[in-house]
Amino acid sequence: MRRPSVEPDTISIHFVQEALHAGVVGRIPLDRILEQAGIPRHFLSEPLSRVSPQQFGELWRQTARHLGDEFFGLGRRPARPGAYALLCHALLSSENLQVALKRLCRYTGLVFDGMDASLAVNEHTATLRLHDDQARSTPFAHATYFMMAYGLACWLIARRIPILQCELGGRAPGFEAEYKVMFCEQVRFGAPHGSLVIPASLLAQPVSRSAEALRVYLRRTPDVFLVKYRHTDSIAGQVRASLRHLPPAEWPGLQALADTLGMAQATFRRRLDLEGTTFQRIKNDLRRDMAITALRDPRVSIEQLAHELGFAEAPAFHRAFKKWTGMRPSDYRGTAGL
Repeated sequence: MRRPSVEPDTISIHFVQEALHAGVVGRIPLDRILEQAGIPRHFLSEPLSRVSPQQFGELWRQTARHLGDEFFGLGRRPARPGAYALLCHALLSSENLQVALKRLCRYTGLVFDGMDASLAVNEHTATLRLHDDQARSTPFAHATYFMMAYGLACWLIARRIPILQCELGGRAPGFEAEYKVMFCEQVRFGAPHGSLVIPASLLAQPVSRSAEALRVYLRRTPDVFLVKYRHTDSIAGQVRASLRHLPPAEWPGLQALADTLGMAQATFRRRLDLEGTTFQRIKNDLRRDMAITALRDPRVSIEQLAHELGFAEAPAFHRAFKKWTGMRPSDYRGTAGL
């Protein structure tokens, strides 16, 4: 199968809806921004719709430009465009991750009025705490802050940092599984303050990025930190990682994958069940994400795509895609302007 040119992860439309909250929509040219991001307007009312990291990233950039705020209007005062780049430059000279996170905490208090961050370290864990004096109805504000901070931290030390636990203010959103993919299995909602717990052993990791590497990173933000450092330590994450870069026709069966992971088939099934998923659901989600990515390439016919994704015939792919997204592949491609 033709390998996708981008990471075939997609983002739930729920995050787009959260970004375009009531306090933002009246202050931006919504239709123009959605068009620039390549997101059809009706996707907002289709709960199964998904967008690419590039689409969400462009939505973020355009919203920030029109609001004059890189934080979606979620703070008491705007985080002016360029604030994140300034943070990146300030952290680039840090000796190690611990110094970088302490600088991040100071930056938080300066840029986000009513929000402060602190770093608590013990023998085994380091906890980045976000203190917020605003009552949050949804976890999106805290999640957005941690996505920005965590993505930068991973990039600075050139490796994915395992997240041991995550707490977010705001009630459970009804699509908690998306947050678990973004952060970790241990996500708690309705917390009085936000927190992200990582292994303390990584604090000594040196910051080893160059100014030129930073320029490349900034050109790719926020797309790069939306999916690049997503949670992969769970069994489901390991399964996704094993399958992602193989053609669906070459995907191993359940028993073969269980053997690869060193566990009995029954244990493998049980572990996935505890994580709220199944082997078949993971495969379906990967096919969905690959399809959404490929449909943005007008050179790929729907019949060809159906074959590449492992469907015996195009009608079966049509039925599956409609079940995944609420629309047919041709309609999805048409609404994306392709």
